[in-house]
Amino acid sequence: MPIDRTFRETWTIVNDHLGHPVWRLSENATIEIHGSRVGVDFSLCYGCTKCVNACPTVVFELIQDESGQSVADPEREDDCILCLVCEIVCPVEAISVEREGGSDDTLTSLLEGTRG
Repeated sequence: MPIDRTFRETWTIVNDHLGHPVWRLSENATIEIHGSRVGVDFSLCYGCTKCVNACPTVVFELIQDESGQSVADPEREDDCILCLVCEIVCPVEAISVEREGGSDDTLTSLLEGTRG
């Protein structure tokens, strides 16, 4: 199941990690999404590094989560240029980039190979 793209409206910020929020659906939930502008669902990410390697502005840092699993943490999410490449390359749909005007058109164009 892909990241819950409604997390910014329906989840609660429960912590701060290196300057970005950590979200949970409820206080007792164990699934965490790190970041706001660029959200990464740590329960889905398995550290393949595709987003790390594809990001033109070096938003992600590979870290170890609490269980020792490698995950891509959006440590520099303020540097994101909303190109959506990380979403496209993520094989498990663990990333959600906040949408602004034109973002969906850009994604559609990239996926279909057409101009918007």
